[in-house]
Amino acid sequence: AAPVHAATATGTGYLVVAPDRGFLGNDEIRDAFEPFAKDRNAELLFVTDKRSEKVLDQSLADLRQHGAQQIAVLPLVLSPADARWQLVQGWLKAREDQGGLVIAPPYGASYLAVEDLSARLRALHTDKRKLLLLGYGAATPKDADSMAAALKRMADFASDLPADAIRAAVYPARKAPDEKAMRKQVTDALKSAHDSVVVPLALAPRADSMMSFSGWFRRDLPKDAELVTSQIATADALTQWMQRAATEADMRFAPLPAEQIGIVALVHGADWFWNRDIRQALAPVAREHKLAWAFSMADPPVVARAVHKLEGEGVRAIVVVRAFGMAASFLPTVRHMLGADVERGGAPHAGHGMGMMMHGGHGGHGGHVSLAAAPRIRSALPMVTVGGVEDDPLFARALLQNARSVSKGNPATETVILVAHGQGDDKANQKWLDLLASLARQMRAEGGDEFHAIETATWREDWPDKNKV
Repeated sequence: AAPVHAATATGTGYLVVAPDRGFLGNDEIRDAFEPFAKDRNAELLFVTDKRSEKVLDQSLADLRQHGAQQIAVLPLVLSPADARWQLVQGWLKAREDQGGLVIAPPYGASYLAVEDLSARLRALHTDKRKLLLLGYGAATPKDADSMAAALKRMADFASDLPADAIRAAVYPARKAPDEKAMRKQVTDALKSAHDSVVVPLALAPRADSMMSFSGWFRRDLPKDAELVTSQIATADALTQWMQRAATEADMRFAPLPAEQIGIVALVHGADWFWNRDIRQALAPVAREHKLAWAFSMADPPVVARAVHKLEGEGVRAIVVVRAFGMAASFLPTVRHMLGADVERGGAPHAGHGMGMMMHGGHGGHGGHVSLAAAPRIRSALPMVTVGGVEDDPLFARALLQNARSVSKGNPATETVILVAHGQGDDKANQKWLDLLASLARQMRAEGGDEFHAIETATWREDWPDKNKV
């Protein structure tokens, strides 16, 4: 996990809730929890059955005894429909009168969980193009359907496969009322998983390496199926999720001060002099925030370097500012790399074409292909993106000021020309022309009518048949 400074919200305690997995599975979760809890008032609750309610009360009491005025509950589950998490939700609801409880989204809803699945798929060398995901812990058939939908959504974002090549089935929780029928549904799904990659995707029983969920169904697998045996995530990856979930919960209790928010300036770069001028222009921002530069056309490795630089400088959240002409410029690429497509309603396969650039395309050993989508930037820091200059009035004023700065002193004889790169597609290019026309109107309204004229055009140099005037 990346180094993160645990400057938590004053008086906040953290309760990580995980399903009881047995000795080895629980120990692996403890491996993730211990570095998270090192500088925090934090407790870890393993949920088995109704007996765990008393342990919950003791954990909440311990957090408050150590100074917690409010408590953030972090659910280490794949889906809200998990039977043991549903138990805890009921217990927490009954304790609402205690106040100061905030429940974070579950692990499975985070882009980091998607990246954990992507990493497992990325490690494969296979010619198979179908996935079967296996979950665990549903109390009812309806809950199993809900959990299966959550797993399938994760895989839609984690892989480059079409939606109809991905299936999911969920084992029932122990002693579920319809356990026999629910198990049969999973067995039927397994037996039909010909030429598929089968991925256990569950915080399921793991007493030791032999008594583990991934060994339950080997005999039901077709011979042409391929089983993924890696664990759901590394300890470092789960620590990273806990850190990020804790910070997001902190921000629900109190806003972060400016000095704890880092800025990535994502700007189209050029030569040293151009980049120097941009740095000088943003010097006032650098006085208020930690600022890292990503001069590029939204190149993921360049943005990742800036993110990791800020991680080491003690910030607790990051804003990636896209200083491009239009808000839509490179937006799908940036949303993908920050995980916003997963967490803020994006389309599963938008931006997946970045795979060629980010991890060498889909070639593999012996003609094998990667099943994984392009990597996202992993960080324990919450990240958002804003930007696109568009026809903002401040930009219009800046353009007018720039025109005056190069005037020869007789503006009535001078013409200002606003030029954009433009696009090959005529409809897309017209959007640029409309934007430039809006900026020109604002410049005239701000006093720019002192010039002889303010004209607009797009250069379109990449499309010779389009740039003739």
